[in-house]
Amino acid sequence: MSKRASLAESRALIEARLSHERGTLGLERAAPVCMVYPSPYRVGMSSLGFQTLYRQLNADGPGAHRAFLPDPWEPAALPWPQPRIPVLSYEALRPIADYPVLALSVAYELEVAGVIRVLEGAGIPVRASERRARDPVVIAGGPLTTTNPSALLPFVDVLIAGEGEELLPRAIDRVLGSGSREAGIEAAGSLPHTIKGEVAPEHFEPLPTMASVAKERLPAYSAITTPNTELADMFLVEPERGCSRRCTFCVMRGATTGGMRLLDIETPLGLVPEHAKRVGLVGAAVTDHPKLEQLVARVVDSGRGVGVSSLRADRLTPGLLDRLARGGYRQITVASDGISERLREVLHRKIHADDLRHAARLVAAHGGFRGLKAYQMIGAPTERSEDVDELIDFSLELASIVRLTLTFSTFVAKRNTPLDGQPFVGVKEANATLQRIRKGLRGKVEIRPQSPRWAHVEYLLAQRGPEAGLAALQAVHAGGRYRDWIRAFEAQPVRERPLVFGDEARRAQRKGKAALVDDRPLTLRVLD
Repeated sequence: MSKRASLAESRALIEARLSHERGTLGLERAAPVCMVYPSPYRVGMSSLGFQTLYRQLNADGPGAHRAFLPDPWEPAALPWPQPRIPVLSYEALRPIADYPVLALSVAYELEVAGVIRVLEGAGIPVRASERRARDPVVIAGGPLTTTNPSALLPFVDVLIAGEGEELLPRAIDRVLGSGSREAGIEAAGSLPHTIKGEVAPEHFEPLPTMASVAKERLPAYSAITTPNTELADMFLVEPERGCSRRCTFCVMRGATTGGMRLLDIETPLGLVPEHAKRVGLVGAAVTDHPKLEQLVARVVDSGRGVGVSSLRADRLTPGLLDRLARGGYRQITVASDGISERLREVLHRKIHADDLRHAARLVAAHGGFRGLKAYQMIGAPTERSEDVDELIDFSLELASIVRLTLTFSTFVAKRNTPLDGQPFVGVKEANATLQRIRKGLRGKVEIRPQSPRWAHVEYLLAQRGPEAGLAALQAVHAGGRYRDWIRAFEAQPVRERPLVFGDEARRAQRKGKAALVDDRPLTLRVLD
């Protein structure tokens, strides 16, 4: 395909998507900033943080446009480089390389491959240390910065850790107000909770602490609704931010990310635009909001559909289920995570077998749902054979009550959690556990496992330092297959980094207690 034909196709796709959007900003406005999401449009436009900052920069800042990873560049395994596809902004149909500032929002570790593809594919030097005076300043933030954003450092000029509503506008102002690219990066990188990336070869600053936004600045809410996303025609808004719980595996736990900040339900309700057909209530612990049932009722009574980003089994009531059904729910999804009562205790999950039984009975009694789906996590520290046996027996019990679907992930230790540094269970071991579960359930429960191979890659990115970014670059160039990632990590020496336990280390020291789980050494070897 010629470059001209490729450009015409890119323009046509963008114009078609714009024609379905409601609430688009910046169409008639020049902007010095392009916000870039390293996954395709349907994913990026379902991100509340991405939409919030886009709206904020257009309302109170210098203006911002949007761009996304082109759809053909999404597959995990993809020969690279691909034929060049113009990466254009949606609002101006302008190449992203022409903007003075690119603001990247990265949600999780595996999107690092998208960062490499979108920058390199757009003709921007992918390594920060190789950029020159006319290249954009690349500022990165997003949910990944609450865990371990080290893999981003080779590719970004500035990194903002934590919640970015206050810091991103300040960083952009400093970049645009400086006399040179270098001075702008220096000025932005000196802000609190902000560091420079690898703008000088092999120079890496320590990761900063995470920013958190005062309750008065909340809520985050979206600007645009569109049918062409994972959350079609849904207006996203927070009724709360953060979490008060202490699940040992979760990066959103307790005070680590600023604690839980509850909002009066009139605040999110007052922001819903007239054209919104559906309202998504987004947060780490939405079900813990004391007035969630009233909030859902108000949304549904207005004639809109509703979505809730997380449901806890111990918070379900007949009234809430009735309103969720009227709001469009066809399947109730809860999280168990620990596969046995013992493991849920070890992980501080505070969901018990009786909670899950109660949820199954409520869903079955309602009659308006296809069934119950439960998230499970294999490979957690101290997992034993008897835990797997308990999961099989308990799942068969639940399946006798309600149609049951189990979605399995494999445990990945994350920075800023008490389980930072715990080893990965192994791909062969995880697959063997899944096979054992499948055989034990005898087809009576639907199973949807996520790939342990990609959990292993996620683990390596989550546990390593900046060298993980160099491994990612090598893996993407080699084709992005699982074995390409493993070979790339094998070729990179391990940089030691301190374990980060958030508030748990201090609490354990004060109480003089032993670690929450068995004290295994940090293991970063490549596993089969």
